[in-house]
Amino acid sequence: MYISDEKLYEQLKISVRYLLAAIFTAFFGAVYEHFGRGVWSAYMVYAFAVPLVLGALPSMLHAVHMLGALMHEGKAAEISTFTRFAWGTGIAALTAGSIFKGVLDIYGTTNSLTAVYPAIGGSMLAAAAVSVLLNRCRAEETC
Repeated sequence: MYISDEKLYEQLKISVRYLLAAIFTAFFGAVYEHFGRGVWSAYMVYAFAVPLVLGALPSMLHAVHMLGALMHEGKAAEISTFTRFAWGTGIAALTAGSIFKGVLDIYGTTNSLTAVYPAIGGSMLAAAAVSVLLNRCRAEETC
């Protein structure tokens, strides 16, 4: 399928949303640790990296790929709605889990629910990856 200006614009909006999520998470972590009276957690400090590395960076790379396809009137891979949803949910679960673990570390306690966030986040990212592979397989008719 050929790429249109609207699809490129939508991809750039998604990239900006992930970037804003990373900035908000970094700001939240800084404010929370400021009031932590010298106690800090690596989970809280680096929580911003999840939406930045797993969200904004791949989304921007895909936008660059789409721009190249648009300029050369070529084809670029379509990302299904399920794939976007699963990937975004995985990023949200990993980010929330990192913040939750950071809050517990700063407070000085533990909770068994901290293991749920990476499991859900990882499984959603894996589901998105499988969806991409299946969509590519169907598009190339190599299944």
